[in-house]
Amino acid sequence: MKATNGRDSLLMNALRAMTVIGIAIAVPGLGQAARNVTLNQALDLAATHSPVLKASRQEVKAADAERTIAEAAYYPKLEASEAWTHTNKPSMVFGDLLNQGRFTQADFDVTSLNNPGSLENFRSVISLVQPVYNGGREGIGVVVAEIGQSVAGEALENSGQRVFFTVTRAFYDLLLAKRTFGIARETVQVAERDVKTIRSRYEGGTTVKSDLLQAEVRLATHREAVIRAEQSVRIAGIALRHGIGLDEPVDATTVLSVSKGDIPNLHVTVGRALESRHDYRRLAAELEQADTKIRLAKSAYLPTFNLQASYEVNNTAPFSENGSNNYVALGVLTMNLFNGFSDAAGVRKAKAQAERIRNLLAAKRRSIEVEAAEAYYGWRAARERLNVTERVVTQAKESLRIIRNRYEAGIAPVIDLLTGELVLNEAKQNRIRAIYDERIGQARLAFVTGQLNQAPQ
Repeated sequence: MKATNGRDSLLMNALRAMTVIGIAIAVPGLGQAARNVTLNQALDLAATHSPVLKASRQEVKAADAERTIAEAAYYPKLEASEAWTHTNKPSMVFGDLLNQGRFTQADFDVTSLNNPGSLENFRSVISLVQPVYNGGREGIGVVVAEIGQSVAGEALENSGQRVFFTVTRAFYDLLLAKRTFGIARETVQVAERDVKTIRSRYEGGTTVKSDLLQAEVRLATHREAVIRAEQSVRIAGIALRHGIGLDEPVDATTVLSVSKGDIPNLHVTVGRALESRHDYRRLAAELEQADTKIRLAKSAYLPTFNLQASYEVNNTAPFSENGSNNYVALGVLTMNLFNGFSDAAGVRKAKAQAERIRNLLAAKRRSIEVEAAEAYYGWRAARERLNVTERVVTQAKESLRIIRNRYEAGIAPVIDLLTGELVLNEAKQNRIRAIYDERIGQARLAFVTGQLNQAPQ
């Protein structure tokens, strides 16, 4: 029996060593260097490093560029061109000779007119077009672009809210995983003490071997839970790192505790959500933009008037003095009489798109009211669970103390002792889970009301 005890002792020491190694590997910052962050620091880092937010900022830049493009419609268009021709086409030769200022009386000869020789012409032109009125499309285009800037800005804010909620949840996931890992280790330590006590009683002949075997099996089960908890810590650390947008490991430095905020009433929560939700405001801006595009589509029916001017030089060779120059200035009025029904179709399309967004906005309103109510009741239920789980932990500790005393006095079976350990472990896990749910509930309520700009208190 002593040899058996020696082997058991060696095995338990080896398992303890493995557990210690697991702790160092599992907890970020022990197995490798990690950046310790609070939740506010994690959110600040995400605001800078998140690829999602970087992409959204590019959308804002694109919207700013769209406004510059729209405003450019007011400015004149100035172009320069250079054309070279080599032809014996009678009409072109006649015109090029005139443009070059080299037409003579001899060029009126019928034979010369019908069969001219080849002529080379270099035509240099500078042209100017100044928009005057184009059915109001320039102004409407600028308005559309300005609303587009608002759409992009609201989209950026909405992306920020989503990223912040993702990071907040990942941060609390890591805190939960670390605390679950700690509870699992504490449970192993309790189970090890019980195995030691039961073994001592077995060696003293006051209990049967089956009691010892049951305790050892239960200890092995708890050690498996430690391994699973270790894995959860690793995964949670990776999720937090990628949620922030960092390539280096991070660790949450705070402990998981109950929030300090007060829960607002449901009416206030829904009203705040409809007022502040950036995805709702983005859709509202998109609807305004779509209504403006109806005006833009209708402007195709209106006349346009633009001023044009050009100055050109025609020479027999580049930079040659053997040529002439001329200019043209004109105003062009255009009336859209018929365009194959495409203008009417364009108006119908713009109206359909506006009606689509109007319905999406109504659906989003309903969705937000449901999300706000769900978050409100979820946070409130989590708050109510806290007191219950606290009492259960206290009761489970006292129950296990009584059972252990009864077992050591020989008046309670070992199964009661092992069951008491299991109940206490579950009570602790439920308690920490309730605290986690309460913190996530608070963060979710801030998220669905569009006000998750910093760490909830």
